[in-house]
Amino acid sequence: MREIFGSNDIAMVGYYKSILDAEGIPSYIRNEYAAGLSELQGPAFYPVLCVDSDEDYDAAMALLGPMRESAANNPEQKEWTCPNCHEGVPAGFDVCWNCETARPVADVLSQ
Repeated sequence: MREIFGSNDIAMVGYYKSILDAEGIPSYIRNEYAAGLSELQGPAFYPVLCVDSDEDYDAAMALLGPMRESAANNPEQKEWTCPNCHEGVPAGFDVCWNCETARPVADVLSQ
């Protein structure tokens, strides 16, 4: 087991996991449900994406590294709220991760 990415944004951690799943890289999210426990706060309880096998670490980082760098280099992008299901959606998504509703055009133009 090796950690890949941790964040208080479970949607982003889940998105990165789905990328690894699509490439056949076994992974899991540690602390996936800890955010729902109101008495547990802080980075020690944030969701963390982990690969099952140390041998998959380099392949996972090669897939996710460019995405993480792009997100870090675009701080002006903001999370948006889906008009259909009202879920928070990471800035880089043009479609809601939850219900697949397209991002409103006005929202895209305001970025």
